[in-house]
Amino acid sequence: METTLIRVIDFCQSRKVETTFLETMVEYGLIHIVIQQEEQYIDEDDLQKLERFSNLYYELEVNPAGIEVASHLLEKVEQLQNEILHLKNKLKSLEY
Repeated sequence: METTLIRVIDFCQSRKVETTFLETMVEYGLIHIVIQQEEQYIDEDDLQKLERFSNLYYELEVNPAGIEVASHLLEKVEQLQNEILHLKNKLKSLEY
């Protein structure tokens, strides 16, 4: 399956986000930037996370360390929700 790449400059201009913000998110390991032919790109899979991070940063004034913590907590919540769903399905199969 082919992934779609979005140019960093296009994302920054359309969302009114500074490129330094993206660089900071890369430094914290929260997103990855792909470089092709000397141009920086964001994987489409990272867009939703990046939009969430930019909202936290620009609208709620959460610092990068806080964004990192929030990201890890959200990932943990998602893992726990998946585990609960798995356990519910397993319980249902045992009930029958």
